[in-house]
Amino acid sequence: MNNMPQQIGLVLAGGKSRRMGRNKADLRLQGQSFLDVARDTLSAAGCQQVLVSGPNGIPDRYADAGPLAGLDAAIAGLANEVLLLVIPVDMPKLQPDLLAELAGKIGQKPGLYFERHPMPFCLRVCDDLRHNLQATLGKPDADRSLFCLFRQMQFAAMPVDATNSEQFLNCNTSDEFAALEHTK
Repeated sequence: MNNMPQQIGLVLAGGKSRRMGRNKADLRLQGQSFLDVARDTLSAAGCQQVLVSGPNGIPDRYADAGPLAGLDAAIAGLANEVLLLVIPVDMPKLQPDLLAELAGKIGQKPGLYFERHPMPFCLRVCDDLRHNLQATLGKPDADRSLFCLFRQMQFAAMPVDATNSEQFLNCNTSDEFAALEHTK
């Protein structure tokens, strides 16, 4: 009998892509969209299901509220104790083994992330998380950063191995995308 909780992936793809000037989910790298790369990466990391927040998937319940709004929308339909492995759509260099390691080390912690990097992260869905998100998102002047959520929920930080540092590349501008196209 397998007592492992269900592991679901979440691609945060609800941003406005202002700095990029076009939807990052639709950017293509080696013939594949960033969104498809993210979905495939989560599936290869062991996620039984992959959800997408934003216009390509689950709509936010709080407008213009950043990653917390995408997280809130996604967990609304999930059972407690589900492990949720969260990545942004704009980190195309993430590898499944790094994500599987993150999910594999969560143990009984409420959440786990890589130190100094808000994403990717893994969390255990629970009522405390739901209440925290709703309270934070319900206050327009609240700190809506992921790091604030991590502190409030007592997530643990995992060290980053220097050999994995390039996986944390976040592609936000046309120049960063052009550089990424030339390195692949």
